[in-house]
Amino acid sequence: MAEEKKLTGYPSIDKPWLKYYSEEAINMPLPECTMYQYVRENNEENLSDIALRYYGSKITYGKLLDNIKKTADALYSIGIRAGDVVTIMSMHTPETIYAIYGINYIGAVANIVYMTLSEKEILHTLQNTESKLFFVLDAALGRIEKIKSAVTCPVVVLSISESMPVYMKLGYQFKVKPQKHRFLSWKQFLIQRDRVAELATDHTAPAVMVYTSGTTGVAKGVVLSNDALNAHSCQEKYANFGFGRGKTFLHILPPFVGFGISHIHLALNAGIDSYLWIDLNPEAIVNAFFRVKPTFFVGGPALIDTFLAHKSVDLSRVNLFVGGGEALAETKEREINQYLSKCHSKAIYSNGYGLTETSSTLCCSTNEYNKLGSVGLPMPKTVVKVVNPENFRELRYNEIGELWFQTPNMMSGYFRNEEETKKVLVGDINENCWIRTGDLGRVDEDGYVFIVGRIKRIEITRGPDGMAYKLFPLHIEETVEASDIVEKCAVIICEDEERIHAPVLYVTLKEGREMPHDKEMIWDVCKQTLPVHEHPRSIHVLRSMPMTPSGKIDYRALERKATEHGNT
Repeated sequence: MAEEKKLTGYPSIDKPWLKYYSEEAINMPLPECTMYQYVRENNEENLSDIALRYYGSKITYGKLLDNIKKTADALYSIGIRAGDVVTIMSMHTPETIYAIYGINYIGAVANIVYMTLSEKEILHTLQNTESKLFFVLDAALGRIEKIKSAVTCPVVVLSISESMPVYMKLGYQFKVKPQKHRFLSWKQFLIQRDRVAELATDHTAPAVMVYTSGTTGVAKGVVLSNDALNAHSCQEKYANFGFGRGKTFLHILPPFVGFGISHIHLALNAGIDSYLWIDLNPEAIVNAFFRVKPTFFVGGPALIDTFLAHKSVDLSRVNLFVGGGEALAETKEREINQYLSKCHSKAIYSNGYGLTETSSTLCCSTNEYNKLGSVGLPMPKTVVKVVNPENFRELRYNEIGELWFQTPNMMSGYFRNEEETKKVLVGDINENCWIRTGDLGRVDEDGYVFIVGRIKRIEITRGPDGMAYKLFPLHIEETVEASDIVEKCAVIICEDEERIHAPVLYVTLKEGREMPHDKEMIWDVCKQTLPVHEHPRSIHVLRSMPMTPSGKIDYRALERKATEHGNT
């Protein structure tokens, strides 16, 4: 571990988190190659190792690289060239992975979009990015059929069953009858085989475009370069997680989520045996987890209760159990840690924190280095500072302000949106580029990062005494969720006729609770534990909480509900 230094009182200068990393991790040179080259270089001497598993099918690293090259040749023969944009609307099937790296082989850009896009949104992204080709999963084909006359680029349909074993493929096709269409199938696409003239080598070029979840605004296209995704992969590989050849990873996060594509890339660069699981039903995910018992798993808070509902099993092979996306209540964190221990796993629930704009992870706790309630330590080549959002003055340890990060994982910018890019990527007095997270937090003397809330989710209200007070929705949510009544709580801030802000609560109840009686109990919890100015204007009980495609609470959907309820 690195030698400890005398603290100045400022996290960005002291970098106290570095004491937890090896000299190798701190001083490692970052790769200067494309995504495809990085995967090839890390695996060309281990081609017989398993790279991907998909419903029983096994794909070696040799076969993976061969299929990527075949895909690149087909892309080239259909007219794709360096700098072109190819849109992908799919889950993490093997063919999707071949397509992403085949696009990268040529030097084109993979524009990976949500599976939930409407017909109008599909047309917009194809036109806005001037896409030269469109890969779409057969599960979304119905929407494409409705707009096919307006789609001007070639369409290639990816089947969920393409890489399944024969018996499963036949079963899938019997259950889900293939839809008739006039688009290219994957096999028809691969028939076109002109050889790529030259392998792309510009590691600074854009590689992938993914989208922010848009929970509080319109989703923006985040452009990630080869350098950014490789740097993320390199930092995690050399950190304290134990990634390496011979280990297993259960992937449940789709590639259209920043954490999805970045961790697929990480696993392939570390020579890991990756299980691809595309059924996002929580019960199906947990059952797959118990069956595979992976070394590494990245999930989220939404899965915790499903895990806890199962009897304990032997999970001694599970070494890393990471959550992210949103905060997990400390009581729940203790509960899942006790469960993992009971199952003989050395893993704890590792809170992580990151942004789509930074290729995913900025901080993460590990089994060895963690503090309850924190989101862990910054990565070895990542720097954090806490800034007063009003005057941009850097704050000291444990002072609360906006979290800014400096990292080689940083995005190039938002696609064709320079105005929004300038709001997020900023330079300080030394002209260093920092990314503003919009999150309030603090850093302690050991380098651990704690999230307090969103700057955009802070409002000013007026208390009964006529004084102005700040409203912190996250504080209200955590307080209400700490009760034994509420499963999930989300707070929307609304205005009354006098334009005074007040919280409106949307909650889901724990199993077995009854709404009329428990709603009164929630009111009592708020009155007993929250200051008067944070008491809700109203409480609404939902059967389920609306979620974004990336697994976060969809606050925009709740704002629409609030309008319907007459709260705005």
